[in-house]
Amino acid sequence: MKTVFSCLSVGSLFYIVCVGAVLTESVPIPENVTVKSLDMGLVLEWDPPQNTTNQLFNYTAELNTFGLYKLRVRTELHGETSDWVETGEFAVDKITEISAPHVELSSRKGQTEVDITDPPMRRSNLRHVFTQVSYLIRFWKKGEAKKEELIREQNRVMLPNVEPLVNYCVEVAVLYSYNKKTSQFSNMTCLTNSPSSEVEPWFIAVVLLVSFLVVLVSIVLIFLAMWYGYKVCRMFFPDPNLPENLKQFLSQQSQPPILSAMQESTQLKEHFHELRIFQTEPDSSQDKQQIEGSGIQTEKDESCTGADVTQRSEEKSESASTTSEEQHLLAA
Repeated sequence: MKTVFSCLSVGSLFYIVCVGAVLTESVPIPENVTVKSLDMGLVLEWDPPQNTTNQLFNYTAELNTFGLYKLRVRTELHGETSDWVETGEFAVDKITEISAPHVELSSRKGQTEVDITDPPMRRSNLRHVFTQVSYLIRFWKKGEAKKEELIREQNRVMLPNVEPLVNYCVEVAVLYSYNKKTSQFSNMTCLTNSPSSEVEPWFIAVVLLVSFLVVLVSIVLIFLAMWYGYKVCRMFFPDPNLPENLKQFLSQQSQPPILSAMQESTQLKEHFHELRIFQTEPDSSQDKQQIEGSGIQTEKDESCTGADVTQRSEEKSESASTTSEEQHLLAA
């Protein structure tokens, strides 16, 4: 029977009681003392002494805490103790083993991605304890024996050269320490790869044809909408440019009959009389008589002139009267 003493944290003295059997008066020492480490924890193991029966043994274990560790254990019975059995000095990061990482798979657009989570440590974390950490990834088609391997430092890795719609299985181990020690491999994880993101040529042709038809129908609909819109606008807002014969007809119909008659009638002619004046130089002997005669002639001319002026004023008054009557008709 092997007795196990687990050192999960640094301590100075541990005392453990276990059941054993003894046949002799002397206290025998523990046998097969070994020390192991997992995820930076310590485990001390040993076997009970041989050739003992019906006796209870006590065991004492000690731990030295100065960088390099050394463990020892002894047997105790009825106040007596055996000699110490010691382990050699060791560094935990040199002898520790790392448990398997956690692995998840995801697939998108014909690619399979591996997401790796480091195992938890008893102290600190994996990348703080070991400066050089990488991952050994094995993947294969489910049902086939051939496996492909790749080493990556990133914890998110895209599997290369995978085929769409094929079931792939993956297992991952951690490579740590300077000598690239390998952790335990994770459980096998499988996933069917998604369809490829590459587009088939026939699909591209169909998309182009549908796009062309959509554009063509859109252009036709826009043209019809603009044409019918133009027709509606012409219905509510007709074109003011009319034929010349229709314009003349409408202009004649719009004028009053009196105004048309006045425009067609000839203008009134103004009547006037011509007046001529003759002057001659008289002789000296007859100045007086000529002066007197000229005075008489002047009076006659003035009377003639007055009569002519009176006649012209009467003609002007008639013309003015006619103009006023035309204005009255136009106003009516």
